[in-house]
Amino acid sequence: MSDLHARVDLLEGELPSPLAGAAAGLARRAFSVLTLTRGDGTAGVGEASPLPGYSADSIDEAVEELHRLTDGAIRADALSSPFALLSEVFSVHPVRCPSSRFAIETALLDWLGHVRSEPLHRVLAGDAERQAIPIADLILVPDAAEWPRRVDALVDDGATHIKLKVGAEFEREVAAMREIRGAHPDLPLRLDGNQRVPFDALRRQAAALEELELELIEEPVRRDEWEKALGLPLPFALDETLRDETLSARLLGTGKIRAVVLKPVVLGGFRASFDAAEQAASCGADYLVSHTFDGPIARAATAELALALQTDLAAGLGWHPGLDLFAPHEIAALQGRTIAPHDVPGLGLRFEEGPDA
Repeated sequence: MSDLHARVDLLEGELPSPLAGAAAGLARRAFSVLTLTRGDGTAGVGEASPLPGYSADSIDEAVEELHRLTDGAIRADALSSPFALLSEVFSVHPVRCPSSRFAIETALLDWLGHVRSEPLHRVLAGDAERQAIPIADLILVPDAAEWPRRVDALVDDGATHIKLKVGAEFEREVAAMREIRGAHPDLPLRLDGNQRVPFDALRRQAAALEELELELIEEPVRRDEWEKALGLPLPFALDETLRDETLSARLLGTGKIRAVVLKPVVLGGFRASFDAAEQAASCGADYLVSHTFDGPIARAATAELALALQTDLAAGLGWHPGLDLFAPHEIAALQGRTIAPHDVPGLGLRFEEGPDA
């Protein structure tokens, strides 16, 4: 049994460029970094970065919960199985916020990976051989007229999957997508509506969307319009709706959901993400991982989650402006536009200086 001591740091700053979708209009981003350290210096790090206007919790609530860990030692058994270790710690240190739970789980599993000299994905899921997972590029430009040119540039740079935030002017956006599809007939295209597409607009454009042979349409409509939307022959994915267990179970039970989007900072960590993936698979749906414009610690953790689950669909873990608030860093699992297995212990994350330098 080991005694781990907690330190909590807060990093926040002005975003160097705008975000998109649920984060559109957000000018600042805040991240809470949790470090758990054993007496011999072995440490693990985690991150709580709830997204304002999207996450159910706030950065202030997460920081308050994490600071309670600094009152005394956290007892952790490195011989426990990963999920048993998490259960043991939370039985003594319960938390309510999904993002703070994710931060604690990440720090504990990162520490466990360093103790065992294993990458986090192997700590979670053993030594089975894993394949690389592609990463989708996200278009952050809100003006649909700019999308074809941006996609051309990304494809020239090596992009293999594209994600577009839709809903502001849906008819114009569909026209832009038709232009993109004409130029790139085999490029996987994924849409994310963040529940901003009116159902009538979605219905009017359903035939055009079907012709585009989209990979996924994430959360196009409001929650009360989902059941009408499922009457359309489109490849829907659940994201925000996963926070409503009753509604998401009912929608998955129809067999008309193509995939679920796992965001551990929103769902409440690794265990909750595994449970959501298992539920999706039991209903014939696939699953993928994505971020909420998180920092590099959460990004590394989510990449390890993808490898542990061995997801097939492209991950939403591309670059975004919030990452520039942190010191330069490397994530072992991120190799260009893929998530690849590696042998670096824990998160496989290395900062050139401290995270908040």
